[in-house]
Parts: sequence; C-alpha cells; structure tokens
Amino acid sequence: MVPGRPDAVPATSRTAITPFESNTEWSGEGAIDARGGTAVTAEIPAVPVAPAYGVLLPDGSIWYPGSKRKLPAPTLLRVTVWTLAFLVALAGAGLVVEHYHPSWTNPLRHVVGTPGQAANPGTSTVTTRPPAASTVMKEISHTFNSVTYSVPGVPFVLAIKTTQRCYVVVRALTTKTNLFGATIGAGVTQSVLVPSGSSSLEAYAGGSSLSVSFLGKPVGTIAVLRYAVTYNFIPATS
Repeated sequence: MVPGRPDAVPATSRTAITPFESNTEWSGEGAIDARGGTAVTAEIPAVPVAPAYGVLLPDGSIWYPGSKRKLPAPTLLRVTVWTLAFLVALAGAGLVVEHYHPSWTNPLRHVVGTPGQAANPGTSTVTTRPPAASTVMKEISHTFNSVTYSVPGVPFVLAIKTTQRCYVVVRALTTKTNLFGATIGAGVTQSVLVPSGSSSLEAYAGGSSLSVSFLGKPVGTIAVLRYAVTYNFIPATS
C-alpha cells in the first residue's frame, strides 16, 4: 500500500483487490471500482469460535459446553443419595438379624422382671394369688410387655403352634438357663417340657398360639402370642 493514493486499502481490510481491464468483458462477480478500474470481491474466512464460558471442576479441570464429559452432581445431592443408601443398607441388615438371629437384639428389647413385679419402674401391675387347688391355668398379673400365669403344678408342657417362621425362647427363671431356643417353621407344633420351677416364654413373631398341659391334660391356652411379650408360668404346687 502506498500512502496518499486514492486506491489505497487499509491493512485491516478483509477484501481482495484484483486488476480489472475496461476492455475485458465483466463476468458479473464482484463490484467494479470506477476510480481504479478494479473489481473488489469479499472473502471472509471462517473463524472458529471458542466456548463462551467454562466450569471449573473439583479435580482442577475445566468443562466447556458441548463437551462429552458429564458434569458431576451437586455435593448436596451426592451426600443425600449416599446417606439414604447407608440407611437402607442399615435397615436391611437389621431385618436380616431380626429374622434369622433375633436373640442378638435381646439386650435392646426390654428387661424381664420377676413374676408379679413390673419389669420397668413406673409401670402398674395387678397381682392376685391363685387358688391352691386350681386345676386350670389362670392369669395372675400383667404389664404392657409381660403376662404371668399360674399353672396347677410341675412338670408341665408348653406346646407352641406357629403360623409363620418364628424364633421361640423358653427359659427357666430359677436357673436362668434356656430350656428351648430355636427358630420354628410355619405350621409346626413344638412342645417344651418344663420339669420344675417357673419358666418364661417369648415368641419373636406374632400369630402363634400356645397350649399348656399338666399331667397329660390341657389346662389352658393362649390364642395369640404377641410379638416380643414375655409370658411367665408359675406352678401353684411343686
């Protein structure tokens, strides 16, 4: 470019200048510069456009719109999802333990008091003395989580009939030992002999029933054993 010439074009222009002869037939492309006898054609090259913004990721990299890489979920959402997953796993483990090993959770359930005495302070109990010559099983006391019965004498038999899979514990109250402790299948009748002294029974599934017999004769029944309720049996005569 020569300064001062009328056909001078700034250096920043994106147009190309080509000579044009007046006696040459014009092809119709471009525009004729009458002053210099040249044809001006516009050729704007394609300029790639960079992303307008980016997102700084925790690992130090940058994510741009249109990238195939997925943005991580918000921290609050991830914490919430993992917390819910942990609670679901914990509840599932508790259900497995409750179903297959309910005795593991005995320390967390309740404290069994002595017959005729409330298991927890502040609970009311109703106690009566059974007749000495009674030949049937009678209820003599109860609280919200235990019931005490009188049976005619020992030895007596507790027959548990299940309607579903159930873990049952029969314990001798005098020696604090288990006379029976196992899971009974559905629709099974399990008999447990109590040779002497008082005993207790706990069923860790609702719906089962109990029949008590003395000297080979039925003396009483419990139509429905409640879940995790202690049933105490005290012989009237030894």
